[in-house]
Amino acid sequence: MSYERISHSITEPMKGMSSGMKQVSRLSIREQLVLNVLWFSINLQYAALLPVVIPTQILLFVPSGSGQVGDAQQATFLGWLSTIASVISLCMPPLVGTLSDHTTLKFGRRRPYIAIGGLLLLCSTPFLVSSINVFIFLIGLSLLHLGNNVLTPAYQSLVPDLVPKDQRGEASGYVGGMTILGNVASLGLAAILLGGTNQNSYSRSVIRAHASIYYIVGAIGLVLAILITLVFVRERPHATEKSSLESGERFLTRFARWFEHGWKTPWHSYNFVVVFLTRSSIMLGLALFMTYVEYYFARVQHITNFVQVTAIVAVLALGGGVVSGVIFGILSDHLKRRAPVVCVATLCMSLASLAFVITSANLINWLWPLGVVFGLGYGAYTSVDWALSVDALPSLEEAGESLGVWNATMNLPAIIAPLLGSLIINIADRFGQIALGYRLVFLVASIFLIVAAISVLFVREKQEKQA
Repeated sequence: MSYERISHSITEPMKGMSSGMKQVSRLSIREQLVLNVLWFSINLQYAALLPVVIPTQILLFVPSGSGQVGDAQQATFLGWLSTIASVISLCMPPLVGTLSDHTTLKFGRRRPYIAIGGLLLLCSTPFLVSSINVFIFLIGLSLLHLGNNVLTPAYQSLVPDLVPKDQRGEASGYVGGMTILGNVASLGLAAILLGGTNQNSYSRSVIRAHASIYYIVGAIGLVLAILITLVFVRERPHATEKSSLESGERFLTRFARWFEHGWKTPWHSYNFVVVFLTRSSIMLGLALFMTYVEYYFARVQHITNFVQVTAIVAVLALGGGVVSGVIFGILSDHLKRRAPVVCVATLCMSLASLAFVITSANLINWLWPLGVVFGLGYGAYTSVDWALSVDALPSLEEAGESLGVWNATMNLPAIIAPLLGSLIINIADRFGQIALGYRLVFLVASIFLIVAAISVLFVREKQEKQA
């Protein structure tokens, strides 16, 4: 790619859409579906990894010393594996966001990076499929995270680029709906392929073969969705003026200035800071919940077919979220404030997480309806959250930079949560109370969700809309 064509100056302050970009028009249902179909495939590939697929594959690398699935060694290995893979791609979102904001290729600002990220995701598949040892598996997992963190910052910037303000809630509903449908499909696929794994007996060759099928199906879905996005999503022309000062600058000098600007500017916005911290807290709670839920069923609830139960509970939860995601996304365009919806939705998720803390083995059936409550809250949250986040951006012109920084709300929790969870479980295990350790993990997750539910009410939506 020719970086000489990346020549947009960011020295002048911008508010909203600049004259260099055409006024966006309303999107039809078909255009909304085409724009958001890649969210389905991203989540088809990703959603079941942490709660189902990776914990099951760890049985291949770390046999249980106690004879029970979910011991302290496996929980620690899961935590470190997830953390190392996430750290490798931590800085990619702001880098890609900054580059895409200042790219002026005919192919578009965002689509070149969607193509590069998709290629990296595909390159991870052979390593994940042929992971005969943990080193090869870590390479594949790192490439997967790296590709996702190149593709996602560019792809998510298409929403503020192409969606008018009065359709943000509706578009957010489609984002949430496609995300949850991808989650359901991913978890359903994992349940079919790995549901036969149980505590009494499991075949290492079956786990390896069926996990490989999961990765291949996810890669195929991703290729199809990327092709649809690259071919049918048309980016708006982005005109730029090239000053004589900037034309003489080296690319690295310009990029360093862009990147510094991209990191500093969002933090001057009160709403961006509040939404960033709120979403970080929510993602930290969800990451703790999703990382250890499979081992919780195995070790605390002593469920034999723990993989299948994990997937079924997740599918039930997310199934309820599909409807609430679309409905609340559309309704949020007609509400004076989106933050109260996020607050109530987050409280629903915290209620479900608290149930895992207090539910005993003989009350396990109560987790099924609470799973649906979690799904309804999660669906409402994922739809309205996106619209609220776009509303909080300091500038739509530089959405890629701000959303790149905002992406840290997903990457940092992905690093912190596994380490925090494994620390809690290991401390509890030293006192012979590993089951209590898993319950404490879900208690901490609930606390993060409750703090986020309260914090989001401090977003100044009314002032932002009047400005």
